[in-house]
Amino acid sequence: MKKISAILLILFICFTFVPQSWAKEATLPEIVSEHAILAQRGTGRIFYEKKADEKAYPASTTKVMTALLAIENLDPATVLTASETAIRIDRDGSNIGILQGEKLTVEQLLYALLVASANDAANVLAEAVAGDIPSFVDMMNVRADELGMLNTNFVNTHGYHDDNHYTTARDLLTLCMHAMENELFAKIVGTAQYEIPPTEKYEEVRYLSNNNALINPMKGHQYVYKYASGIKTGSTQKAGFCLTSFASKDGKEFFCVTLGAPFESTENGSFLDTAALFNYAFNNFSLHIVADVNEIIATHEVHWAKGNETAILTAQEPFEALLPGGYDKNKLSSEIVVEEEIYAPVKKGDILGRAEYFYDGQSLGAVNLVANQPISRSFLRMVFSTLFHLIFNVWVMTPLTIIVLFLILRSMHEAKKRRIARERRRQQMRRDFYNR
Repeated sequence: MKKISAILLILFICFTFVPQSWAKEATLPEIVSEHAILAQRGTGRIFYEKKADEKAYPASTTKVMTALLAIENLDPATVLTASETAIRIDRDGSNIGILQGEKLTVEQLLYALLVASANDAANVLAEAVAGDIPSFVDMMNVRADELGMLNTNFVNTHGYHDDNHYTTARDLLTLCMHAMENELFAKIVGTAQYEIPPTEKYEEVRYLSNNNALINPMKGHQYVYKYASGIKTGSTQKAGFCLTSFASKDGKEFFCVTLGAPFESTENGSFLDTAALFNYAFNNFSLHIVADVNEIIATHEVHWAKGNETAILTAQEPFEALLPGGYDKNKLSSEIVVEEEIYAPVKKGDILGRAEYFYDGQSLGAVNLVANQPISRSFLRMVFSTLFHLIFNVWVMTPLTIIVLFLILRSMHEAKKRRIARERRRQQMRRDFYNR
């Protein structure tokens, strides 16, 4: 009896005082950054946002666009020569001291740009791509429009403060999600340390240390986040601390953008906020199979089919989605689109439709729907169906109708002529009778 009472007491304490995370929604982290957004890689699904569409200053996160255009337009092995106009920068901005006439490869300049956040490297690359810096800035804005960054305007290559140089957290998310698809870009932004050997103009080795403390303990071991692998920092007094980031853990991948963390703080809020948002996503959401390959998702009639006239559609591959712990299955829904007309033969695995899944109204992503078995063609059905449609096809029916109407009208006209001829003969016969 005492043992039972003790067990009941323990259970009471556990259920009364221990937080039941599985029974309630995960608590969103409180952050100090003015703007933020957190999204899943691939689907673009948003897991957190704060003033994500309000105007903000990007500072050196601008260099993501500069690097993207350089990678898209230049060979990494190409040697560039720094001009006087390229190194004409405000010296209170970050730089690696590139000298006029100094030769560096595109790849070395990209490391200088993204690891050391060098403004002079940004200008050298810009001139190599576009011929001059203003033309390159025009390219930046054109590329932003192409990517759908509709609330962004660039006026320089590096993010040195200008009131007319602005973006939003959502636009930067769009840019980073695109840039991280490039292997060279992803490799560079995940690099903590890099060395540029001496050049004919610069006698010493340049040791570059990434300003992103999430991946570089040399910039603050207390901020290191072992799941992070990029992307770009930025800071000015007006922009505050800014950070674009990427992290992956257990098959879950997220992008995060934080802008406008307090600049005068003793701690870098962009690092703390980003880690908190990543932890929120990793700790409260897990992968669940929403649609399995053996699950019948839809059926559809198949024309000309031999025997079984219905195509059974299943997911092309298992579709997984991030869902909260203890998620409500009633909040799952789907929208299924299947080809309007399906004709035999159908091969097993043929893509015949697509299913998009939603949780609580937010898209989880989509999966192709395929035939789970072959369907052969019936030759007789094909022939009769083709003839039927040919006969009643509008392009056939229109001239056929005209011909039929013509024949009917001609027949009616001939019949009328015959009636008139018969009537004339009768009248003539009557006249002949009375004239006798």
